[in-house]
Amino acid sequence: MDTPLPDSPTPDLADLNWTRRPRLEQPVLLAAFRGWNDAGDAATSAAKHLCREWLSKPFAELDPESYYDFTVTRPLVHLDEDNQRHLTWPTNRFSAARVPGIGTDVIILEGIEPHFRWGSFCRHVLGVASHLEARLVVTLGALLADVPHTRPVSIYGSTDNTQLADKLQLRSSRYEGPTGIVGVLGVACREAGLPSA
Repeated sequence: MDTPLPDSPTPDLADLNWTRRPRLEQPVLLAAFRGWNDAGDAATSAAKHLCREWLSKPFAELDPESYYDFTVTRPLVHLDEDNQRHLTWPTNRFSAARVPGIGTDVIILEGIEPHFRWGSFCRHVLGVASHLEARLVVTLGALLADVPHTRPVSIYGSTDNTQLADKLQLRSSRYEGPTGIVGVLGVACREAGLPSA
């Protein structure tokens, strides 16, 4: 069941286009972005798989105009049955679902690492999390590494939140250096007081 859409967005959330507001109970927000933190499309493929498996339904998108250089991430043109051209713009789409068997509500953000305005981008993601009272943000990512293809794929998790680390038996990341939107969103979550992993 949906609830009324949020009131007119505040100016700092003006790039967020809601089509509906799902009624969720303390959801977990999962986020995956095509780009630097998505080696082999592993993170975005996982998010797409979860959307299909959990029958998620889209409810909001971020307007791409403020976040992308369209000469780098180009819109796609396609023809319909009447031979009319239509554009598909780069999209950051929020969907909602209930995980079967355990009844947990989830928000899934499938997106593309932005080229510009990362702070504003993160504020919009946190705005959705706040409106829907998310209790946790989980970012998915994949990095290139020298590993043999004959061994099982390793999966790692980390968090800066000590309570979450203890509960989920995760480590704190010791990485220092360049980061992608996944790292920036993680810091934004911590600064907003929202646990993330």
